[in-house]
Amino acid sequence: MADYAIGDLQGCFSEFNTLLQRVDFKPSKDHLYLVGDIVARGPDSLACLDYIYQHQNSMTITLGNHDLHMV
Repeated sequence: MADYAIGDLQGCFSEFNTLLQRVDFKPSKDHLYLVGDIVARGPDSLACLDYIYQHQNSMTITLGNHDLHMV
């Protein structure tokens, strides 16, 4: 079991996915802390949100200013 923390995804799902593969993130046993700005400048904020929703039991999220503006 491992804990990971990532900040400022900014809607960059491809890079986010590459990073998760690089650390061999396993949602069934690892935990991911996302700290701010999940959505914004990148091309695929929706894909980031979809992934997070699908794996919500393995993640803890702190919303950033971009996320709060979206809400």
